[in-house]
Order: sequence, then structure tokens, then C-alpha cells
Amino acid sequence: QEERRRLEAEAAERAQHPLYYGDLITLYASEQNLDPALVSAVILCESSFDPKAESRLGARGLMQLMPDTAEWIAGKIGDSNYSFDHLYDAETNIRYGCWYLNYLSKLFRGDAVLVSSAYHAGQTTVTRWLSDKSISSDGVTIPVDKLPDGPTKQYAGRVTTSYGIYEALLYPNESAEAAGAADGDSMSACAVR
Repeated sequence: QEERRRLEAEAAERAQHPLYYGDLITLYASEQNLDPALVSAVILCESSFDPKAESRLGARGLMQLMPDTAEWIAGKIGDSNYSFDHLYDAETNIRYGCWYLNYLSKLFRGDAVLVSSAYHAGQTTVTRWLSDKSISSDGVTIPVDKLPDGPTKQYAGRVTTSYGIYEALLYPNESAEAAGAADGDSMSACAVR
């Protein structure tokens, strides 16, 4: 009876946390030293795995990249064939999105709350929050419950919750290996808050 309830609960979590493009996520997460569970969580929260998703603000694809950000990334990675229309392609979008998550990870020491907040609201906003003692007591971290109320707080909460679920259900080995790595840039070394 108890085992059946546990299995039903796990099945429900899996249904709410599907995984598509797993090979591409694993490839580009690995290339950028990211936990694929985090990348999966960002994609779920950004587009629900719809490669044709487009926001009212003009963000495109699985990882919902904005035109200016995508163009900047193309310059950084040397993609001379870049076109914003290419962001409807799952592989291009995941490649760009993983590069950007790695960039933010380096800025914010791999802290999943800060990285997801910066992905949503921009690095300048998160840096400003870190300097506000009422939001960040140590100037280095911000627990989700201390983020200013609004869409970014909701987003960071959804991403970090989904990150933990993807880690447990789909990527337990990768997450454990990455957490044990000595590299401080590893996303999975951060506890989900």
C-alpha cells in the first residue's frame, strides 16, 4: 500500500516534469559544466518544452532567449550564421541557453537561486538585490523567500523546485557526480533552497 502510494506520487511528479530533448540537454549542459537537471528545469519553466514558444516580449524557443541576448551570445560563441529565427531550432536554443546559464553561473558562483533570478530578471537586477541588506544579509546569497515579491520570485521558486525534482527523478547519477567535482563552477554543487 505505502509502496504503491510512493510509486503513484513519483509517476505524478514525472508527468508534471517531462523531459524532451534529453540528449541535447545532456550534451550542452556537459559542454558548459552545468547540471542537466537545472537546464531541464529552466526549459520546463520557460517554454514547457515547446520549441516554437514565443513570449509577448519576443523571447523565443525552448529557453526563451531575447533578441539582444541571443545576438550577444552569437558574438561570444562565434556563430557567424546566427539568425534570430534559428532560435526555434531546439539544438541552437539549448546550445545558446546553456552558454548563457554558464555565464550567469560564473557571475553568481553557481547559486541556483541567483542564476535563475538573473536568467529571468537580468544580472544587473540580481546584483542590485545582493547589495540590499534587506534582501541579502550576506551580499552573496538570497534565499527564494527573501527575493522581492513578483514574477522573478515566483520563477526562481518554480525553477529551483523543478531542479530538485529533475535531479531526483531523472539525473541522480549526473547530479551526484557533478556535486563531487572539485570545480567550483558546477551548478549542482548548490543546494536547492
